[in-house]
Amino acid sequence: MLLRSPHGLRHLAGFSLLASLLVATPLWAELPIPPELTGLTSPGGQSRLLDSEFKQAYWPLSIFFETQKNQAYCSVASSVMVLNALGVPRPVVSAWPDFTFFTQDDFFAKVDPALANPATVAKEGMTLMQLAEVLKTFPVTVEPHFGQDLSLESFRELLKRGVDSPARLALANFNRKLIYQVGGGHWSPVAAYHAPSDSALLMDVARYKYPPVWVTVKDLYEAVRSVDDTSHRSRGLILVSR
Repeated sequence: MLLRSPHGLRHLAGFSLLASLLVATPLWAELPIPPELTGLTSPGGQSRLLDSEFKQAYWPLSIFFETQKNQAYCSVASSVMVLNALGVPRPVVSAWPDFTFFTQDDFFAKVDPALANPATVAKEGMTLMQLAEVLKTFPVTVEPHFGQDLSLESFRELLKRGVDSPARLALANFNRKLIYQVGGGHWSPVAAYHAPSDSALLMDVARYKYPPVWVTVKDLYEAVRSVDDTSHRSRGLILVSR
C-alpha cells in the first residue's frame, strides 16, 4: 500500500493485525520522538501494548482520538475523547443536528461561563481544578489528584486504575519539558500501563506535534508534580468515570 507524506511516497506492506488496530502515527508530525520515549507504532511500542495487562482504556480512546483544534485546547480535546469513549449520553452536534456526539466546538455549550469560556481557554488553556469543575457539567464522576499530593507508588496505582477499565479513564496534566519534549504545560489522556518497563502510554492530542508515546512512570510523575504558573499549584491527574 502506498501512502503519500510531505517526505514523498512510502511503501507499507505486511501489516500485522495489531498494526492495523494501532492508531496511525501522523506522517507529518513535526518533532522527532526523544530517545527517552518510545513511540507507540515502533516495534518496541507495539510490543508493550501487546504485553500490557492494563490497556482497557486504549481501545475506546483510540476510536475517539482527537487533534486539538488550537494550541491551547489540549484540555478540551482530551475531555472530548474521554467523554465519547466513556459512552455517556451525548449532546446533539450543532453542525449535524441529526447526530449526537461530544465535539470541541460544542464542548462549552452547557458549561457555566464563570468556570471557563472558549475564548479564554483558547488563549490560556485550563488548570487541573478548573477542568475538574468543568467536567462536572457532564454525567460523569470526576476525581482530581494533585501531583504534589501523590507518592510515586500512589501515582502508579492511579494510572493503573485509569487504564484497566473502559468505564474509568485518566487525563494527565503535565509539563512536556520534564518528559523530554518541546513545550510546556499540556493535557492528554493516558491509555495503558506496561509493568515490565514501568511506563504509561500518552495519547497526545497535539497529533501534529507528537504521536502517542510510552513514557516512564517516574518521568511522568515528575512532570505532573510541576507547578502550573496560573494556579500556582502542581499539575496532576483526573480520573473520569461513568
